Amino acid sequence: MEAIVLCGGTAWRLKPHIWVPKPKLRINEETLISYQVKWLKEHGMSKIVLATNVTNLIDDTSVTYSIEKKKLGTGGAVKKAAEQVGDERVYVMNVDDIVFYDPGKLYEYANSGAAILVAKPALPFGRVLAEDTYVTEFAQKPQLDFYVSTGHYVFETSTIRRYFPDEGDMELKTLPKLADERMIRAYEYEGEWLTINTMKELLNVRERLRKHNSKKQ
Repeated sequence: MEAIVLCGGTAWRLKPHIWVPKPKLRINEETLISYQVKWLKEHGMSKIVLATNVTNLIDDTSVTYSIEKKKLGTGGAVKKAAEQVGDERVYVMNVDDIVFYDPGKLYEYANSGAAILVAKPALPFGRVLAEDTYVTEFAQKPQLDFYVSTGHYVFETSTIRRYFPDEGDMELKTLPKLADERMIRAYEYEGEWLTINTMKELLNVRERLRKHNSKKQ
């Protein structure tokens, strides 16, 4: 199995607290990119391509770089990075979306051109139920009854060549087309899903990963 990691983020929403590219965020004893690369390798990824606009993100000879000289968007970045993929299928993920499962399951599930890992998000606020102006119930951050993308995908390389733009985001230019042609399957994920866009989320990821690591030991 081979993988592409989209890691061109500059972490603007984390400034002024953080002034490093998002892949280099410190996640306890390692960086975010080193954590994700280790996770992929532990699950059998033999080749990992980093789609980015900077070099020296990680000291690992098994990792290669697909450097963007100008901003290509997620679709263009995947298409460019896929030029280095030798297999007929590739795992694609955002560097800042952390999940806890075997990515090989999604890899095997994508038998119609593409697959996407989906999860039901939690409401970021507490829900208040009321009747006749009286509050009847408080629900702390309940799970919503619909699915969203977790930022993890599998694509056939032939699908990437045909449907992905040279420039532009796959979320706008590619995924809707694949859905229209019934080429992308949804794989339901019920585990914990962590993402990093704010300082609060970064601190939460550090704490959650400490707990996950303590369970392994």
